[in-house]
Amino acid sequence: MTSHITHLICDCDGVLLDSESIALTVLHRELTPYLPPSMLQAGAALHSAIAERLGMMTNLLLDEVDIAFKLGLGAADYDAINLVVGRACSEEVNAVPGVREALAAIALPKAVASNSSLERIHAGLRRCDLLPLFDGHIHSGHELGSPKPAPDVYLAAAAGFGVAPQQCIAIDDSITGVRSAVAAGIRVIGFTGVAHDRKQAGARLLAAGAERIFDDMQQLTELLGRQTA
Repeated sequence: MTSHITHLICDCDGVLLDSESIALTVLHRELTPYLPPSMLQAGAALHSAIAERLGMMTNLLLDEVDIAFKLGLGAADYDAINLVVGRACSEEVNAVPGVREALAAIALPKAVASNSSLERIHAGLRRCDLLPLFDGHIHSGHELGSPKPAPDVYLAAAAGFGVAPQQCIAIDDSITGVRSAVAAGIRVIGFTGVAHDRKQAGARLLAAGAERIFDDMQQLTELLGRQTA
């Protein structure tokens, strides 16, 4: 028997904040100079590889891209790239179109479960006037040390409400995030509204375990109404 849904958990980047395109642009710009001479024509492939991994914690994304493209990144490079990405996603970000109005119309208690650092989450939500909607329920996989696709950050969000995971529903835009929610026992809807390739992103989210997908925040109230009825 399906539990009655009483709480909403949102990913941050790509669901609340339109930051994925910023992160993609910055990461591609920062990593291109590291391409070895034998791979100088791999710029488009590098761009695609980064896009496919958005939603991962930045260091894990860098690990995989570093190996795949033989970039030779060192610890100082990781620190510098994280700083640039974090600053851009905090200072240049805008809210996902319609998300503020959609969340304000939804009566469920709301939390954030993100792989970003708490500092970056708070800065972005504050800039976009979304922070008050979550009443302090902000959870970071980065701070927990077990980022998505591990279930820890979604489990922490449910525990922060004092409810079972089965009473929550999640909104996430990445394969990594959908897998995290599914592993936590939380139903998840995939959002593709600011995805690099909406059609491809939607198919991947469904394959990862999303119950359904949507691409316009104006649809969220109706979607959740059907889930919580």
